[in-house]
Amino acid sequence: MAQPSSSPSPPPVSLRVVILFLRVLTAVFLVITVIILSTNSVTIDSQGTAVKYHFKDVYAYRYMFSAAIIGLVYAVIQLFFTISELATRIKNSINYQLDFYGDKIISYLLATGSAAGFGVSKDLKDALLALVALDSTDPVDKFFSRGYASASMLLFAFVCLAVLSIFSSYAISKH
Repeated sequence: MAQPSSSPSPPPVSLRVVILFLRVLTAVFLVITVIILSTNSVTIDSQGTAVKYHFKDVYAYRYMFSAAIIGLVYAVIQLFFTISELATRIKNSINYQLDFYGDKIISYLLATGSAAGFGVSKDLKDALLALVALDSTDPVDKFFSRGYASASMLLFAFVCLAVLSIFSSYAISKH
């Protein structure tokens, strides 16, 4: 009769590759979010007065940016651990806890950031177009389209982390 091993066995190689792929996708989506948001600005010309707005002038965009940065730091740390696990085929039991709790917390942070971005993009665009007589709506459309794009990238990162969260829940229940 075989003795049960005392150390937890890592998941099969194919599952580890899928996990690595999802972690890379998460990081890529978050990098794109940070780039889009940090370069998002608009100059609104209304009746001869020009006002320049940046993403940091909108609180929800700041929240999205913060969520993306925190998620990116977490994704890079997890990417390092995942590559290390794939190379050594050894997974520390503490990593199961980090995967489980980290994936859950960060995925909720990304989901709320994405929701805030979608909501503020819709509401502010409608309010701005209704309240201000603009010479052209193209700059406003571009500004808020970038807001939608970054919120979409944050949503895709959330989906990747949500799937990883399911994998980490399964892994922690086995160990």
